[in-house]
Amino acid sequence: MKKLRYTSIAVATLAAATLASANNKVSADVTNNNTVIAGVDKQTVQDAVSNAQNMVNNVQSNVNIKEQALSDAQGKAQTANNAYTTQQSKLTDSQKNLANKQDAVKQAQNNLDNAEKLAQQATPENIKQAQKNITDQQKVIQNAQGNVNAANTELNKAQGQLNNAKQKQADAQKLVNDKNLAKQDADNNVSKAEADVKNSGLNEAEQNVQKVQTTLDNIKKTNSSNESVLKQNQTALADNKKKIADLNNKIDAAKKNVADAQNNVKDKQQALATAQKALSDLQDQVAQDQASGAAGFFKAITNNKDNSESLREDAQTAYEIVAGTYNSEDGKEPSWYAQRVHLGAKNDATSIEEMKNVLPYLPKVNEARTSHNRSVLGILLTDMAVAMIDADYQTGWLEHPDSLYQSENLTTYMQEPVQSWMQEEETWNEMVKEHPEYADVLNSSYNIYAFFANHYNEYLQVGHFLNLMDPELTHFGMGRLDDSAVSWDVNDVLYVSNPLSVEDYTDLFNKYSKDVLKEDQLNTLKANVATAKQNLVAAQNAVKSAQNNVQSLQANLAELNNSSDKINKAISDTQVALAKGQENLEFEQKQLDQANQTLADVQAKVGTKAKALDNAKTAQSKAAEALSQAQKALSGTEVEVKTAQSNVETAQNNLNTKNNDLKDAQNKLTALNQTLSNLENSKTNLEKAQKALDNANDEALQATKDVDAQQSIMSSLKKNKEKADAQVITATEKLKQAQSDLTVAQGRLAAEQKIAEQEAQKDNQPTAQPTEQPTSQPSEQPTSQPTAQPTEQPSEQPAIESNTQLPGEQKNEEPQPMTIQVTTKKGKTSIVEPTNSSSTQPTTKQGAQQLPQTGNQKSSSLIGLGFAGLLSALGLTKVNKKRKD
Repeated sequence: MKKLRYTSIAVATLAAATLASANNKVSADVTNNNTVIAGVDKQTVQDAVSNAQNMVNNVQSNVNIKEQALSDAQGKAQTANNAYTTQQSKLTDSQKNLANKQDAVKQAQNNLDNAEKLAQQATPENIKQAQKNITDQQKVIQNAQGNVNAANTELNKAQGQLNNAKQKQADAQKLVNDKNLAKQDADNNVSKAEADVKNSGLNEAEQNVQKVQTTLDNIKKTNSSNESVLKQNQTALADNKKKIADLNNKIDAAKKNVADAQNNVKDKQQALATAQKALSDLQDQVAQDQASGAAGFFKAITNNKDNSESLREDAQTAYEIVAGTYNSEDGKEPSWYAQRVHLGAKNDATSIEEMKNVLPYLPKVNEARTSHNRSVLGILLTDMAVAMIDADYQTGWLEHPDSLYQSENLTTYMQEPVQSWMQEEETWNEMVKEHPEYADVLNSSYNIYAFFANHYNEYLQVGHFLNLMDPELTHFGMGRLDDSAVSWDVNDVLYVSNPLSVEDYTDLFNKYSKDVLKEDQLNTLKANVATAKQNLVAAQNAVKSAQNNVQSLQANLAELNNSSDKINKAISDTQVALAKGQENLEFEQKQLDQANQTLADVQAKVGTKAKALDNAKTAQSKAAEALSQAQKALSGTEVEVKTAQSNVETAQNNLNTKNNDLKDAQNKLTALNQTLSNLENSKTNLEKAQKALDNANDEALQATKDVDAQQSIMSSLKKNKEKADAQVITATEKLKQAQSDLTVAQGRLAAEQKIAEQEAQKDNQPTAQPTEQPTSQPSEQPTSQPTAQPTEQPSEQPAIESNTQLPGEQKNEEPQPMTIQVTTKKGKTSIVEPTNSSSTQPTTKQGAQQLPQTGNQKSSSLIGLGFAGLLSALGLTKVNKKRKD
């Protein structure tokens, strides 16, 4: 158990004095292995309560002082802040005033510059010229005034013409009104005469004659039309009979054509089946030959005895590589072959199609090299094989596989792969400029490899270009995986001499591809199938056409038969209508004769009234003509008024223009007079401008001084503000510390008061007390109470471990949980040494917080708390360092 470490000798003395005044005795209870503190008398308890209360009062007084100090500091800070804000406003006003004064200086300087220029121009010659300009302008004003007078005359003339035209228009309107009244009288006379005639029955008689005559004419017309229709229908019926006979003959011929076309379809179906089988047989053969892909190509070269031994050996090695069987002392097929390579499959790099797609890339390599004075490279079949399987290795991202190559370039730029690698030349040239020592890298393969080994990061940026430009290369190969990646490989492990030229390799592959793919034969057979399909379709279309023709002819026949029936019915109906029409014609003729006789009788009676009506209509016609003439005359006057009005507006606009010209001339004269005045008074104006500039400069200087003075005050007030703000922060922290101390003191007072209450309760209990510690504990005693007690009694005052942190002291480790067991005997109080326990919580900064209960009496635990809390409140404890395992 660690002993208590006091913060100073004075504090230790205070603690010893406190314990001594209480007449506490420390002894060892060997039986219970407890450190015992003798009973405390009443006076001691009361003194402890009184001391705790005094401490609370002192700390409370300190809190009050700190609160007042904070309030004073906040008041000073507010005053300082208000002064600072007020000064900010004053400084802003001073700065605005300075800006205005500076603008005034600029304006005064401009005015002075203009006055100086004008003083320079104030020569006798210029003054004389200004006087002449004024005289000339006065003449211009006289001419302008004359123009205004002339324009006024023209306006008055146009206004008179407008007045005359309006008078003519008024006269014409009066004439129209008179003629209109005359026309109305004539209309009334006609209406009256017509009423007289109408009442006589003449109109009815005339209308009846006309009505009967119209009916008679319609009957004649209908009979004539029916006779024409009858003839047409009789002719159409004869034509239909002839067409029906011809159509029956055509239907018989069309049915025979259908049978012939159906037989032709069978022939064409057999021809198509034959052509398709021939094509399918050849396609199966090509598919079998094509399935071997690159392996078949390399095997064909190996088996051709006419090829050189080195070419056949090269082809044999290439065959084993693409077939996945290569295994020699130089190497073997990579482990990923079976997973990545699909020999001869569609879109695989080993397919005939992808090998063909590689051909355009090959000459691009030599073009790139020869453009840089490098030798032309040949094609090694082994390089081609390695490049193919390396291209197959790529599965969406570029990665160099574990394979048989010395140098390899990869790209996903399928259109121009070589160009994509050559783009690194620009980066290389920049590197050489920065590092001239790199210039020798491209002199040999060894230098390139050394650059790769010693400058790997730089190599990653230009490696493709360096590989292509290797001066010691003699051969290469390329592979292509669908639209995914292109691989360029140079094999230096499997050495083969005498590479093929790019042209020879291309010719060799094209010949093999042509033999394997049999494109010409396939195209011929495909053309045969296409022709057979076309012939079959044509034959089937012929059947449909023949069948459609039969159906069409039969439909026409049905239509003709139906048409004949309709024509027969129309002929019958027309004949009936003609008979009825003849009867109606005879009846209506009798009606017309009777209506004419009635009209003649009425006309004989109405002769005088009819003549009066004719005279009224004649007068009506003359009145209408007179009104029309008057309206035409009125229209003419309206045009004349519009013309005169336009002339007035034109004259008014002209007068306005002349007045404006006169004003401009007068304004110019005013300006000329001002110019002359400025020239004659230029010296005086210059002196005024100079004085105004001097005054403006003085005011600007004073404004600058004002700004500087306000800025100085601002700086001083800012320091006062910052100092006052800092004092508020300090006062706040001190108040927090005093409030914390008050909490601790109040906790101690509460504990001491509780102890006093417990002691008072014990005094009221019977005096007989057990002499020994009960052997049994209450059943509710926590199981976390330590069972092991110290075996030896300490020879000095017991140490007390505490988790209380002293004010101002930094906690550098976690506090250990503390358990204190307190038991009681007659006249004694025992405090068990604290032990680590997970069932208790630290008491740091908790004031008078009660410790967990571990004894069998609550009052006993409060005594233990009072002793430890007293030392904590007096600041007599430090935090013990955490034990380490």
